[in-house]
Amino acid sequence: MSLGGGPLENQDFQARVDKLAAQAAADRAVRLAGYKSPFRRLLGRLRPHRQQPGVDSQGSYGPLDDPGH
Repeated sequence: MSLGGGPLENQDFQARVDKLAAQAAADRAVRLAGYKSPFRRLLGRLRPHRQQPGVDSQGSYGPLDDPGH
């Protein structure tokens, strides 16, 4: 006794899966190309920037690291 075709046997389901897979591939290609959404750009500006490696952590706080003062 069969209950009929399940969702995996439906062609509409497969078409939706294919469409979502194509959209995911397109989104991935855009990310790899370096595009950032306006929201991501805003987040990047709001986050504190990390200092460059090897830079003295107090180098930007004035004459504290200057031995002449």
